[in-house]
Amino acid sequence: MELISLKDMPNDAKVALLKELGYGADDVYVLDGQGMPIKDKYIDAPVRLENMLILPGSAIVLDNNPLSIANYLEEFGELP
Repeated sequence: MELISLKDMPNDAKVALLKELGYGADDVYVLDGQGMPIKDKYIDAPVRLENMLILPGSAIVLDNNPLSIANYLEEFGELP
């Protein structure tokens, strides 16, 4: 499986990907189906579009930071 960085994707491509996963976005934040900003469950902060992370095999949107990634791996195990 090839991993592709979301950092280098244009915002319109990120928004299209989020829509396929049932999310949305404004100019700054990733939004849930009701248009409310999604909070990274590990750091309790809204996920910014420019810094979002979607890990392989999931539709969980996180902030791209070491604490969130470490907690995700602790909860769900190592990536394939």
